[in-house]
Amino acid sequence: PQQSRAEQEAVAYAKRKREEEEDYLKATEADATKGEQLLQQGQSHDLRLALSQKVDLDQIAEVMNASDEQAMNDETLEARRKALAEFERKRVARTIAVPTDDRQVKMELRKHGHPICLFGEDAGDRRSRLRFVLSKMAMGSDRLTKPGEDKDVSMDGESSDDNDDEEEFYTEGSEELRQSRRRIAMFSLERTRKRLDKERKECNEDLAGLRKRRLALAQNLSSYSVCGSQVGDVRPLGRALFTPDSRSILTGSWSGSMMLWSAPDFQPQRTFRGHTDRVSGLSFHPQAGSASVDFASGGADNNVFLWSLKNETPVGQLVGHQGRV
Repeated sequence: PQQSRAEQEAVAYAKRKREEEEDYLKATEADATKGEQLLQQGQSHDLRLALSQKVDLDQIAEVMNASDEQAMNDETLEARRKALAEFERKRVARTIAVPTDDRQVKMELRKHGHPICLFGEDAGDRRSRLRFVLSKMAMGSDRLTKPGEDKDVSMDGESSDDNDDEEEFYTEGSEELRQSRRRIAMFSLERTRKRLDKERKECNEDLAGLRKRRLALAQNLSSYSVCGSQVGDVRPLGRALFTPDSRSILTGSWSGSMMLWSAPDFQPQRTFRGHTDRVSGLSFHPQAGSASVDFASGGADNNVFLWSLKNETPVGQLVGHQGRV
C-alpha cells in the first residue's frame, strides 16, 4: 500500500537526521585523530630541542604536564574524552554479531528494555539501533549477552536466576470455590470410571464377538439416508450438534458466526454473532430451553461466550485464555 505524503516526509526526515548524526560522528573522529597527531608532533619537536640543548628531560616533562593542565580547560578535555569513547564504541560495535531476522531483532530490543519500533524506522534502521544498544552495553560491562541467548535481565540489571529461590505462597480460596472444585472432580471421576469399565470390557471381548458387533453396527448404518442438506455458511463449518430435544441443530462456522437450524428440513431459525474468529467448540446445557444459559461456545479469538437460544447476542463472556478454546 502507498504511504501518505505525511508518512513519506516523516521517513525522509528520520533518515536525514540519521545521516546528519553519522556525519557529525565522522567529523568528531577526524578532529580527535588530528589532535592526537599534532600533540605527538609537538612532543617530538620538544624532545629534539631538549636533546640538542642537553636539558633534563624529566624536568621538561614536568613543566609540560603542568602547562598543559593549566592550558586545557575542562570542556576541551571532556570533548576529547567523549570523542575517544565514541570511537572505541564504534570499534566494539563492528565486532558484535547482530541477528538479521527482524523478529529476533525486536525480541533483543525488548529484552534490553528498548522499544521494538520507532516512528519511520525500517528493519535496517532497527538492526543498526540494536547494534548501538549492544555496543553501549559492552562498553559498560565485561560480558555481553549474545543475541538469542535466553537470559532474562530485569530493569535494575539483576538476573532472574537470583529470584529462583523465592518462597512460594498460596492464597486460601473461598468455600464456594472449594465446593465447585469438588463437584467438578466428582463429575470427572464418575465419567472416568465408566470409560475405564467400557475399555476393560472391550479389551476382554473375543475377536468373534467384536466382529459380530461391528457387522451389526455397519448394517444399522447402511439403512441411514440423507433427510436434508443445506449450505451452512460462506466458510467451512467447524462444529455441528443437536439440541438436547433433537428438534434443532446448531452449527459453528470459521467466520465466527453460529446458526440454529430446524430438523430435519434444515430451515434457518436464528443466527448468533459474537466471535471474531472461527468457532472451535460448542456445548449445550443439559437443561437447554429451560435454563438462563442454553449453550456455550469457544473460538480461536480466545473467548468463551454464553448464549440463550432466544437472543442473537451473548448473555455472558469468559475472558483470560491465552489460546484457542
